[in-house]
Amino acid sequence: MKLNEKLQLIQKEMAQNVPVDILNALRQSLQNLIEQNLEHHALKVGDIAPDFTLPDAEGLPVSLYDVLQDNAVILSFFRGNWCPFCMAELAHYQEAINNNLIDSTTVIAITPQTIRFNHDITIQNNLDFRILSDKGNEIADKYGLAYILQENIRKIYKNLGADLELFNDDKSHKLPIPATYFIDKNKKIIFSSVSTNYMERVDICDITFQK
Repeated sequence: MKLNEKLQLIQKEMAQNVPVDILNALRQSLQNLIEQNLEHHALKVGDIAPDFTLPDAEGLPVSLYDVLQDNAVILSFFRGNWCPFCMAELAHYQEAINNNLIDSTTVIAITPQTIRFNHDITIQNNLDFRILSDKGNEIADKYGLAYILQENIRKIYKNLGADLELFNDDKSHKLPIPATYFIDKNKKIIFSSVSTNYMERVDICDITFQK
């Protein structure tokens, strides 16, 4: 099953299980974000990817440029393990690794949530690739991806189990726009998929096609 097919199933499940007033509020907030054209600020194909050093799920530092010395990198920014669309994307990467479509060393995922939560999802989902903690969305800011969640949606998220202050150990309520970059060994972005619509993600086959 393609990733987008899985994401569509998640949308259908939400429509069946989430109260209509909550769904309408989430849809309106998403539409408002889309109208802001947040993707305009994001790094694009041809840009040089900024370096960073962030802790992985074990608390060990990982540097982008160090990894690029050995291989190109698929760099994915996601919101957190409370987001079913993000978790479907991570599972999609792992499935591609299991099927030898990509190597685990080429995948780096970045999220604002804490090391502890990254460790939990790594163990619980048998993930072989690195998940890094970007506290305060500092690196997401450098890539032009960070935005502040609307105030009226924060309580809804919390009631749905997404307490951002808890997950991120941060009161800013910043989140990254979901984004996937393919970065070559020369540090140049050669593929970019950025969408304010967090229900949309790029399939791994479309990324590897660009190699």
